[in-house]
Amino acid sequence: MKHTPSLIDYLDWRGDLSFEASPFNDVDALVLCQLSYINFSNLAPGDFDSSIRLGEVSKLFFASADFETRSDLGILLDTRTNELLKKAGESVRFGDVELTGFVSEYDKEKEEQFSAVTFVLASGSFLNKQQIFVAFRGTDDTIVGWKEDFNLAFLERVPAQEDALAYLTRASLSFKKAEIAVGGHSKGGNLAIFAAAHMAEKDKKRLAFVYNFDGPGFSQENLDSDAFFSIKTKVRSVFPQFSIIGMLFHHYDGCTVVASSEKFLMQHNPFSWEVRATDFCTKDDFDSGSDIFFTSFNKWFEAITPEHREQFIETLFGLLESTNASTNSELTKDIVKNAGKIIKAFAALDPTIRDEAIKIAGDFVKVIAKESINY
Repeated sequence: MKHTPSLIDYLDWRGDLSFEASPFNDVDALVLCQLSYINFSNLAPGDFDSSIRLGEVSKLFFASADFETRSDLGILLDTRTNELLKKAGESVRFGDVELTGFVSEYDKEKEEQFSAVTFVLASGSFLNKQQIFVAFRGTDDTIVGWKEDFNLAFLERVPAQEDALAYLTRASLSFKKAEIAVGGHSKGGNLAIFAAAHMAEKDKKRLAFVYNFDGPGFSQENLDSDAFFSIKTKVRSVFPQFSIIGMLFHHYDGCTVVASSEKFLMQHNPFSWEVRATDFCTKDDFDSGSDIFFTSFNKWFEAITPEHREQFIETLFGLLESTNASTNSELTKDIVKNAGKIIKAFAALDPTIRDEAIKIAGDFVKVIAKESINY
């Protein structure tokens, strides 16, 4: 089977080069965003008053007494993320990068999952000054994290977006002269764009790049607003050739489409994205399935009132909560038993709510079918 070069290979190829020898690039940004999925609790400082080298925190991570728990990323995240940390920590390129300001928030009542970390680059630059890269974690293994993603469908702002703005503001104040880059994978990309769009105007002058790696978009009204327009030229959106998460809602015009070694939804995994030297292997356009999904989803979504969106999402996640699972790993651990609980809970729903949920889901299938024929 043909080996597809990935982020791991990139560190093997370029890890011995400092940022001075080879300038910061888009693949470096994805490496940092993927590292934000690591559990740095009690290893990296939780404020901006101190920092720790990536090489040092990597050693602490693998030597930690709770390594087995700490390194468990759940069923949805690639375990190679841990290997990425090890290789990055041992490399010339990333070993001296400093970590600071690690935070991780989880609140079931607020339906919030948020985590971020700031990387201070040791050498090299975006614009030849001190620079920081603020990385927002995407959706993790928690069901609450996925619920918050779905809440984007009917809420003007979700708690993680508010937290992202507050965090970027603190980071900007703590590094008043630094050039700033911000980014994230999946929901983290959405948070990066939101926070950058709403940060103080004086701080936007120091903003170099905003990276969105296959993250969901925004309403067209948001994208047309002055806040979002002000950072449009700074945004770099990167999607795999078959994107689903990234096709939710709307984006700025222009993006990079990357070749992936996986199929369908599994292309959301950044380790499947093909890398060549200092860049991604690109495609001219999305696969037809992504185009069909993008058109279908947004037609369907915009035809539903916000009230019906909320009811549909509350119904869906109410069924998942009936299993008492808090993570996707727990949900799939005993899939037969949990499927039975979900079916039982669905049967017990108020008939009006149940019928409405079936109708909304059915309408989506009809739109997909129609767009597939027209494509």
